[in-house]
Order: sequence, then C-alpha cells, then structure tokens
Amino acid sequence: MKSSYYAIVYLVLLAGVFPNQVNCVCWQDVALAAGGAVVGVVAAPVVASAALGAAGFTAAGTAAGSAGAALMSTYGGSIAAGSAVSVMQSAGAAGVGIAGQALGGVVAGGAAYTAGGGKCGKHCD
Repeated sequence: MKSSYYAIVYLVLLAGVFPNQVNCVCWQDVALAAGGAVVGVVAAPVVASAALGAAGFTAAGTAAGSAGAALMSTYGGSIAAGSAVSVMQSAGAAGVGIAGQALGGVVAGGAAYTAGGGKCGKHCD
C-alpha cells in the first residue's frame, strides 16, 4: 500500500498539477490525478496479468503456439536475463510487482489529468 502513496505523490509532482503560480492550487486537478492514480495502482496487476496470459506468458511457462512462443523463437534459443521475453514471462508468472503498480498509477493518473485537468490557468474553484 505504501507504493500507491508514492505513486500518487510522484504523479502529482510529475504532472505539474501544482502550477508556477503559488497562489493557485487547483484541488480539482489534484483530485482528478490522484483518483486516476489510485485506479491505475489497483487495475495494473489485473490488466497486466490478463494481457500477458492472453499473449501466452503464464505461471506454467510460455504456452505453445502463442504469441509469446513466436516472440521467444526470434531469440534463437538463448533468452538473456532482462530481455523482453524474460521480463514478460516473469511478470506473467509472478505478477507485475510494486514497480508495475506504480507505473500503472502514473500512467492512469496522467491520462486522467490530461483528459480533464489543467483548469488552473483558466479557472480554479
């Protein structure tokens, strides 16, 4: 749970929710970005597991005949640690972990802010 707080704080700072004008803090934008970040932190493991499972990266290994197997075959039989295939197989088997949740929070919060934020320059209640 601690990681979700860090993701939200990072998002708020990164997205520039606090403008250069010290006298205007648009709490609507802060709430929008923070809410999106919380949704992203919660949804990231579910979405990533489903997507990786559909691609063939499962807890039992890479499924034969899947997109993951096709990608694996392009490596010529030697999969290096840290390569795209090894990272996806690891995440498919064990989940995305704290870093994946934080990334999901940053992406979802940033998307929410981009879609509906930025009101401080125009009007801030």
